[in-house]
Amino acid sequence: MFKRVLLCLPVLALILAGCGPAPTPEVVEQTVEVPVEQTVEVTKIVEQTAEPEEKQEVTLAYGRFINLSFGPGPAPYEAIRNAVAEEYPNIEVQLNITPDDIGAWHDSLAVWISAEDPTVDIYGMDTPWVKEFGSAGWAVPLNEKIPEFENYDDSGLDVFSYEGDRLGVPVWGSIHGLFYRSDLLDEYGFEPPETFDDLVEAAETIMADNPDISGYVWPGGRNETMVMIWAALLHGFGGQYFEDDGSCAFNSEAGIAAVQFMKDAIDSGLSPREVTAWDQEAARTRFAEGDAIFLQHNVSIVTWLDDEERSGIPGNWGLTKVPAQPNGQHAGVTGGFAFSINPYTDNMDASLKVMRVIASEKIQKAFAIAWGPVQHYQGLYEDPEVLEANPDVDKIEPVLETAISRPPSEDYAQVSSIVQEELHSAITGIKPVEQALNDACSRVDALD
Repeated sequence: MFKRVLLCLPVLALILAGCGPAPTPEVVEQTVEVPVEQTVEVTKIVEQTAEPEEKQEVTLAYGRFINLSFGPGPAPYEAIRNAVAEEYPNIEVQLNITPDDIGAWHDSLAVWISAEDPTVDIYGMDTPWVKEFGSAGWAVPLNEKIPEFENYDDSGLDVFSYEGDRLGVPVWGSIHGLFYRSDLLDEYGFEPPETFDDLVEAAETIMADNPDISGYVWPGGRNETMVMIWAALLHGFGGQYFEDDGSCAFNSEAGIAAVQFMKDAIDSGLSPREVTAWDQEAARTRFAEGDAIFLQHNVSIVTWLDDEERSGIPGNWGLTKVPAQPNGQHAGVTGGFAFSINPYTDNMDASLKVMRVIASEKIQKAFAIAWGPVQHYQGLYEDPEVLEANPDVDKIEPVLETAISRPPSEDYAQVSSIVQEELHSAITGIKPVEQALNDACSRVDALD
């Protein structure tokens, strides 16, 4: 059998006339008969010579920790790159490493996006930036663009939403609690502290017999984590961020009592004087090595405190809510990151494809295994591999009930910077506590 196939054959004249212009190729249409069995071969040749998809690069801006794994699985960046390459072979994910300091991280993004710079396509957004970035239009609304959102808890998506717009795909969350040495509290007959007075009594009693051990450790260096420690104490002593009229309330009577407690802990030796230079890693190392009774820290370390290769206190620790005085509230300050899209990206289609991969169960599971809790993908903590990589995750549940955010503000970066500066001047004795907090409120109110 034969099949008629129309072929277009370009015929170039072979005779060139003098130095005149090159002749235009003549197209001749010719119908030829091709055996049916050869038609398939013709089709295959056409398919094989089709142009491959154009290679695209999507740049992801995040801290160096995305290249690290704290669990048995691969680092999240490796997992993302591999999953994207498998689903979209023409897309390559590149990493732009942001500064470790969260303020510098924020400022780098603010410079890029406010200048409508497409340097990064996808970036990591911290929870307190949501109101600022949302009001400025610095993140692409993702509501209908990420169908995978139907698999998430609304509470996790709400954290990264502004006026109804879903601005990010959550990838990791945290909340602060109080870790304690269960063996020492049991030995001396103490229950986990409900109030800060309870904490002081237990720590001082145990320290009297163990002078080489620290009572209460926390990251007090001038950085974002100190803001989270302060926020928990502010609420624990009965304070609040703002008055009903929106004015700053950091310098209320309760607010002064909270910061005075922080300074007194240092001056009395309950907390080592060097906490004023510590980040989270320094504080948790002191506790994990067995050299502290209490640690205020985010709950993610529950995944490895029982690992004998990484911890000196396996089986001898517990986790409870951050204490609160009788007129205060237990407050676990939340943190965490989502991935958002730069509205000025030159690669919107490819960026959305990468974001859908990040939103998938596969990548959310990779984050849960590599970084530990808290993830918001439904059913993730029923997965056997996730549970194996997250021992003691059940200890987090009571702390989740105490969740509060950091001060909500469209000027959050400036508010945080002010709090860090004034609070650090108070706990180091540069300024009296009340003066430092009065100065902080004057500066915050002036931002409006």
